Amino acid sequence: MLTKIIKIIRSNIMTKQAKGVKFFKEGTQNQQILENYWGNGKSFTTEDLTDNLDIMSPGARLTELRDAGFDVRVVDTNSNDSVGRPEATYKIMQRRAFA
Repeated sequence: MLTKIIKIIRSNIMTKQAKGVKFFKEGTQNQQILENYWGNGKSFTTEDLTDNLDIMSPGARLTELRDAGFDVRVVDTNSNDSVGRPEATYKIMQRRAFA
């Protein structure tokens, strides 16, 4: 009985697919962005992508995601404590813009 349960758990773990691999190869920068930020409500900046995921051209990756139909939105920030243009904060919505 116990071995049967272990086999079921292993098969469920092994069949779980990484988020975003339906659209991009696993391990690519676009797939990593989707894995970390797609549909979970987390917001991020281009600096976060550079620092946390080692993406050197985050603007280009966000454009590619938009071209692939993902709803990448710029979220308003309320940071008035710095001079100049405020840093853009992004979110990737759960639903895609087109299929």
